[in-house]
Amino acid sequence: MIKNMKSRIKKKVSLLGLRLDYKLFIYMRLITSAILFVFLLFTIDYGYLVAPIATIVYYIFSEYVILNLGIKRRKYILETDALEFFPIFLLALKSGNNIKNALKISVELVDNELSQEFKLVLRSIEAGKSLDESLNLLNKRIPSQIIANIILSVIEAKRHGNTLNNTINNQLSYIKERQKKDILIKYKSISFKIALISIAFVFTSIVLLIIFNYYL
Repeated sequence: MIKNMKSRIKKKVSLLGLRLDYKLFIYMRLITSAILFVFLLFTIDYGYLVAPIATIVYYIFSEYVILNLGIKRRKYILETDALEFFPIFLLALKSGNNIKNALKISVELVDNELSQEFKLVLRSIEAGKSLDESLNLLNKRIPSQIIANIILSVIEAKRHGNTLNNTINNQLSYIKERQKKDILIKYKSISFKIALISIAFVFTSIVLLIIFNYYL
């Protein structure tokens, strides 16, 4: 169980793009949980009841809030970055550059988080790793399945000489469509919340008027 927990945390820290040892998160969560437990135990009434419950809740949800939500946010950022990065990459390929040189041109022209990840790929190649190996390592740090598919397509294109234009453009189109749907869902959610607040306000006003008239 502990081994599975460590493996899960290690993977999430990697997907979050942190250049930190996953053990640091584990130790910090344990230390802050202990501090929270002691603080609640000695500073509030019924601390002996509240402290264990609050500490367990904090311990469980800290992983969700810090790692899971962080990964979700990074996924959205990287997919948005992909809409800027990969068109430049395709243009560089069309100009006759190989994949490695196309990546070099792209990271020079585009400055975003995804570009920084590909800079690490190029540094890894300069350090002696192959392009395939470096791209596979990158895939382990990418929380987006769409970008992971593009990277796999790049690896396959290098091996077999496949064209990348249609594959990458299809994946980018999917990102655009999904982001449009996400915006629409958020808009509907906001509209629904506004409608609920308006109804609650009107209902409260009517009740107050009835009470006011009754006591007059």
